[in-house]
Amino acid sequence: MAPVTTAHFIRDLKDEHQRLLDTLEDARRLGLGTAEGRRCLFACKELLSRHLRKEDTMLYPALRQAIGKGDLANVADAFATEMQSISGSLLEFFARYDASEGAVDAGGLDFARELGRIIIALKMRIQREETRLYPAYEKARAV
Repeated sequence: MAPVTTAHFIRDLKDEHQRLLDTLEDARRLGLGTAEGRRCLFACKELLSRHLRKEDTMLYPALRQAIGKGDLANVADAFATEMQSISGSLLEFFARYDASEGAVDAGGLDFARELGRIIIALKMRIQREETRLYPAYEKARAV
C-alpha cells in the first residue's frame, strides 16, 4: 500500500468537509421528525468524530513538530483550541437531537434555527481550515 501523500490527505479532509455540510443540509431538509433526518444527523455525528480524530492524530501533530517552519505549532494550537469549543457545542446539539423520536421539537423551529447556526459556524470553520490550516500543514510537510 502506497503512503498517503500530503495532497491526498488534504483532499480527503476537504471531501469530508463537503460530506459533513451535505449531510447537515440533508438533515435540515428532511427534518428531525423523520427517520431519514435523524439518520442524517447521526451520520453527521459519526463523520465529524472520524474527521476530528484524523485532525487530532495526523494534522496537528505534524504542525507541532514542524521545527524551523515558522509559527506552525501556534497555528495548530490555536485551531485545536478553537475546535474544542466548537465540537463541544456540536456534541451538545447531537446529544439533544440525534436520538429524538419526535418528542424534542421534532424538526420544529428551534431545531431549524439551531441547525442553521451550526451549519454557519461549521462553514466558517471549514473556510478557515482550508485557507489557513491546510496550507500550513502543506508547508510543514514540504521537504
